[in-house]
Amino acid sequence: MKLQKHFIRLFTLLFLVASLTLMHSAVAQQKKSDKTGRKGLILFDFPESLEAKVEVNLTAKLISLVTKSVSNQPEVVELIQMLDGIYVRTYDRATIDEKKLVNYFKEKLKEDEWEILVKIEEKSETVEINLLFDEEKVYGIFAIIIPKRSGEATFVNIVGEIAPEHIEELLGNLSNFGAVDIDFGDKLKGQWKREDIGDKATVMILGSTFFTNPRINRFNVRMDDVLAPKRQSEMEQLVTQLKAFGPTKIAVYTDQSYDAELNANYQGYLEGTYELTRNYKDQIGFRLAKQMGHSKLYGIAHWPKHKPILDKIDDDLMDFDTFAEMHNQEHLLPTMVSDGQKVRRSADGTLWVEQQEYEPLIDMYIRMNEPEQIYVDHQPYLRTARIGLKDQYPGANWVAHWWYAHNLKNFVNLTRITESTDDRILLIVGAGHVYLIQQFLEDSGDYIVESPLQYLNPAATD
Repeated sequence: MKLQKHFIRLFTLLFLVASLTLMHSAVAQQKKSDKTGRKGLILFDFPESLEAKVEVNLTAKLISLVTKSVSNQPEVVELIQMLDGIYVRTYDRATIDEKKLVNYFKEKLKEDEWEILVKIEEKSETVEINLLFDEEKVYGIFAIIIPKRSGEATFVNIVGEIAPEHIEELLGNLSNFGAVDIDFGDKLKGQWKREDIGDKATVMILGSTFFTNPRINRFNVRMDDVLAPKRQSEMEQLVTQLKAFGPTKIAVYTDQSYDAELNANYQGYLEGTYELTRNYKDQIGFRLAKQMGHSKLYGIAHWPKHKPILDKIDDDLMDFDTFAEMHNQEHLLPTMVSDGQKVRRSADGTLWVEQQEYEPLIDMYIRMNEPEQIYVDHQPYLRTARIGLKDQYPGANWVAHWWYAHNLKNFVNLTRITESTDDRILLIVGAGHVYLIQQFLEDSGDYIVESPLQYLNPAATD
């Protein structure tokens, strides 16, 4: 079933290929072919020995057998005759050097002058679709599909001489070719027509650090002085790139009760009477809001002084730290360290996460907002939830009654500042909050969620 899900995702995305009919006049003739002489074929010939979990080799001979079984459907026969092969490999990510394998195939595609049609980075998976085509035909489709949660990496190569105008019809009839046992026809149309997509507000979440070293978290990111000239230059570049999103509103991780103070400071900044502090709300939020001509910012965090629900829960029922120490479950306590970082404990007991080498702000924000990093930042909360024994659930109580509830209310507050489907809201929050708020936005079905990576690293999404 996992492979079927991958195919659904792949071939749904490939519906975009139909748009090639609009590009004919601008496309140059592809002259290079695969070393085998079969144009569009990418051999799975990685020099190191790999064992695939799933291997599909649907050759021209096997495809011709399918032709006989559907001879009473001439329109399907016509589509089948366009194909020379469908090849699939799925590997366990734990058993391969994923980066090395992906780069190997990307180099082959680049060498044969394939072009990237679709490149999508999402919290759940990464998908890249490459085409080899000319003015008349699509000769090859090569897709790299890496779901972040399943632990698998899938590579798909479709070979043939496919007329662009038949792509949608072809993908809708794949079940007739024996490659998959699902009819994609209605699924394709349902996924890509999306007639209501223009009737939704857009949100982009930027995961951030505080810049001020506030000592408020279990693990606190140590940041050098962002007011230093070099950092200020990087900050200006960061804001310039985020400006391309075109936000109509900017929301920040500030409790709504502090909205008046937040915007009094912002008005002072506009009038030249307030000097920007090191805080990310000032450095990014105020700068960008001013450049966009906004009259105010919006605080969406829920930090009530009085917590009526939590007040009814005994503190011991949520004290997962003490419970973990008393019951040998310290291994479930959260850790927040990535490659290139180290943890240092200061004299007052504060745990600081420090970058071992200087990291430019743009690079830092790209790293923090990569889908895989967003997921990694979320995982410690699920480990924390496991702290407990028998009918005692201090970890789950804290995660459910505080962390999830807190972020759900942050999401609700975000919906309350949404006034129009034309809204393009930039939400700047601590990186650990991104996963849940993004999930709530997507699951609601009421928002289009854009990734900041296309603005932070536009070259990678070209």
